[in-house]
Amino acid sequence: MRSKSDWTTRSLDDELGEALRAELLGWPGVTARPVMGCLTFFHGKHMLGSYANRDLAKKKAEWLNRPGEPTFVWVRLRKEDAERALRRPGVAQSRLGFPGWIEIPLESRAMLEEAVRWFGHAYEHPPRKVPKKRRRARRR
Repeated sequence: MRSKSDWTTRSLDDELGEALRAELLGWPGVTARPVMGCLTFFHGKHMLGSYANRDLAKKKAEWLNRPGEPTFVWVRLRKEDAERALRRPGVAQSRLGFPGWIEIPLESRAMLEEAVRWFGHAYEHPPRKVPKKRRRARRR
């Protein structure tokens, strides 16, 4: 039995968000879990993106959708895919400003389809891993 806090089944109170979750969780190897108040989708260990809905978060971070604004998704893409996506109507740079991350408001079925399209790109062509910076040992 799943707990009420299991975001793969809990009510999102948003028809487009529910449709997005159902679509993405139907893809092989895709899972979802909460991250920073958002429903975040993974393909294996690779983060595809997140669904942000102010009503789901316990803490209301200022970067979440404001009251009256539509819910939205962030999708993590390769640089060249993000550049192509940003030329599409309604697609914007993520409000957090992370390179390669796009933001799509879920304000219509057409925007939901746009979001699924870019999640598909992230699924099929994930961004390359960014090498971790080595920390230098401190001299004493």
